[in-house]
Amino acid sequence: MQYLQQCSPSAARNFAARIAEARLLLGTHPEAGPVARSLRIPGSRTFVTGDYLLDYTIEPDRIVLVTIRHGRMRPPDLPIDADPGD
Repeated sequence: MQYLQQCSPSAARNFAARIAEARLLLGTHPEAGPVARSLRIPGSRTFVTGDYLLDYTIEPDRIVLVTIRHGRMRPPDLPIDADPGD
């Protein structure tokens, strides 16, 4: 986001607005994105917003955003048991 802000403040504002809209939508409709068969995380989903893909998982009490990537990027090769808290 910092890079985008430096290169194009208006693009950064648009990007932030799209992410905020997606956050609201996924908060009320967590299954809006189809199951992501390209990610190695069981049950993960991908939601498309503009040129960006939001990879996420649904937990009982929250939505966990795994990655935000441009649509031209390949899916990340994440280990199945990746835990940022470890």
